[in-house]
Order: sequence, then structure tokens, then C-alpha cells
Amino acid sequence: MALVFVHGIGNRDGRAYANKVALRDALFQRFLLARGVPELAGSEIRNPLWGELGTAVGWSPATLPIDRNSERLGGDDPVVADLVAVADPGGSGMPLVQAARIDLHGAVDLLYSLLDLRGRDDAEIEELADQAVALADWCEHPDLDATTVDDDRELVELLVRRTAPVAVPAPGVEALGARRRMRVAAHAALIAAVDRYRRSNVGPPVRHAAAALRRLIGRPVSLLIGDVLVYLASRGSPERPGEVVSLVVRDLEEASREGPLIVVAHSMGGNIVYDVLSYFRPDLEVDTLVTVGTQVGFFEELGMFPARAGRPANVRRWINVVDRGDLLSYTAAPVLDGVIDYEFPTDALWAHGAYFRQPTFHARLAARVREARS
Repeated sequence: MALVFVHGIGNRDGRAYANKVALRDALFQRFLLARGVPELAGSEIRNPLWGELGTAVGWSPATLPIDRNSERLGGDDPVVADLVAVADPGGSGMPLVQAARIDLHGAVDLLYSLLDLRGRDDAEIEELADQAVALADWCEHPDLDATTVDDDRELVELLVRRTAPVAVPAPGVEALGARRRMRVAAHAALIAAVDRYRRSNVGPPVRHAAAALRRLIGRPVSLLIGDVLVYLASRGSPERPGEVVSLVVRDLEEASREGPLIVVAHSMGGNIVYDVLSYFRPDLEVDTLVTVGTQVGFFEELGMFPARAGRPANVRRWINVVDRGDLLSYTAAPVLDGVIDYEFPTDALWAHGAYFRQPTFHARLAARVREARS
């Protein structure tokens, strides 16, 4: 059995993409594989990079009316400074503390949504994944009253310290009480995420909201339209599949040699995977298909798939995850028999790109997959 992840729009090769994959894979290893499908623990995760074959304007559509000098919230997130100002025009500077008082899980997810992965090496990304597991577990039974904390940085310090591993004394040396060893890279990255949010939390008045929304959704929607058009024009036929289909099929075939597949697909990746499994390669057996933030249900309503078969017979179970705040996600169960829709609120300003960074998402996905397979 093996796991294949099929990405969505706007992914192109490079260091930023590699770091994003590294963190996502590390979180998959610690949650979905270790807890949801234990027999897959430690297995290789395949990530076919079909984005290189997508629309040529993927780098940055020149026709979008945006200010290209605007500050970005996070390393590869859309421009959202104006929307932050609209959401909190008072500029309290403490949105994380406010979130933690309502929901500690939400505060942790917010932090991970804002991580800047630029310049991080593999060891630091692994450390961030370890910290995510510790925080997700600790949030289930916290020993911290968030109402006693009134500063974002102080909250991060406490979160990291409460979930850091306990240092083990050297053999033969008596310990004078337990001392927790902080994960240095994770601590620095999370503090930087807080500082980035606070710098963005003072901005122009509400009249800029429409322009901010255009900045936020313009590039992803343009990428979606471009990638969809390129894919539809070149997907080919079962006898002569196009390049994107062939690339994805190659990884699915290789992974299937290890046994039944677990496939996770995001955004446009869900459309491609459904097309592959229902039309191009209905012989490929998939144990569990997870689609996240996809348009499969909507495309099915539009009649854009050559095969209209509900859940393909070669897919044993199908979980579809939707965030109502994600402008590019759709339910699937109303139009595709055999699909189970689940809602997951990322509470992120740009929800479409937040799922796979949030520890709570990975923890809950692992639990749902485990339940579905039991």
C-alpha cells in the first residue's frame, strides 16, 4: 500500500515548492500514515508534479490589476494585508491570543498557516512537523488557561515550552527536576509567523476591501482557469492520454505495485484524479481517495467529465473535504453517489492553501480515514 498526493493549481518546481512538499509529507507521515493507516507508516509518498505541464501564465498573470509591491502574509501566500485590516480595523496586534481564548486548535492552525518556509532546510521542516504533532495532541488536553496570556509572543513561548520534549539526564546523573528542551527552529519559525501577522495587522480603511479581495483571489482563480483550459485541451483519450494524465498515471501505477493505494488530491488535482480513475484507468484500484478543496462535484454538474459514474467502482471509499470559506471548494455527495462530504473550517483568510499546513486538519483527516477503513 502506498500514498500518492496530486497537487492543485499554481505549483511549479523550485525551492519554495520543495519546502512546501517537505512539510506536507512530514505531516502526512506523522498523522495520516502513522495514525490513520499504520501499515503505511514510513512509506514513500509520491508527489507527481503535473504543474510544470500546466498553463504558461502560472508564474504571474500580467493582466491582473494588483500592486506587485504589496506585502505578503507568509512566504507563498496571497496578498492579504488589506483584508486583515478590514477584519480587525482597530489593529489590536493580538489576534492569536484572541483566537486562543476561543479555540487553541484554531490558534495553532493559524500559526502554521502563516509559516514562511523560505530558507528552511530539511531538518527544520522535520522539527516543525514534530512540533505540530505535539501541539495537536496537547490541544486535546491543554494545561494552559489562554485567558491568563495577553501577548502573542508570550503565548507562542508557552505553547512551545509546554509541548517541548523533556530533556533526559546523562546516565548516572541525578536530575534536579524536569527541564524541557525547546525546539529551536520551530520556536523561531512560529515567533516569526506571529510577528508577520502583527506587522500586517495595521492597514488602510475598509474602502480597500474590494481591491484586497481581488488581490486575494485573482491569481489563484486565473491559475485555475488557465490550468483547467490547458488540461481539458490536452488530456487526450484512453488510447492516447495527454502529458498530465500520463504523468499522474505513472506514479499511480508504480505505487499500486506496493498494494492498494491511498490517494489524496487537492483542488484541480481532484479533477485529474477523478478523470483518471473513472475514464482513463478504471483498472487502477484505490483503497481510499481523499479530495480536498476540489471542484469535482461542480465539474460533474457541468458535464465536464467523459465518464459519469459517481464513485468509480475501482475506488473503495471516497472522502471529500470542504471549507465553506474556500472559494474554490465544492461538495461532491449531492451529485456523486458513494462520496462522503466532510467540512473542515480552516479559518484562514486564504482557505484554499491552508489545509495541508494545519495540524488539526491532519489529525482529523487521520481519524476519519481510520474510521472509514475500520
